[in-house]
Amino acid sequence: MNILDILITIIVVTILVTIVLGVITYIAYKLRLARRPDSPRDESDGAWYFERHVPPGPSGEAG
Repeated sequence: MNILDILITIIVVTILVTIVLGVITYIAYKLRLARRPDSPRDESDGAWYFERHVPPGPSGEAG
């Protein structure tokens, strides 16, 4: 084998290992999503991390 054949072999093996690791990672991600419990929040609430700020009116009361 000359140096070109060795380099081609290394490149092909690297590509195949990358594809296999990508598939394994995707499967692990999907399994993790399947194990996650349902979120307790209601989807119609709106934002998850933010709360709506209601500035005080002219009389000093909120809303």
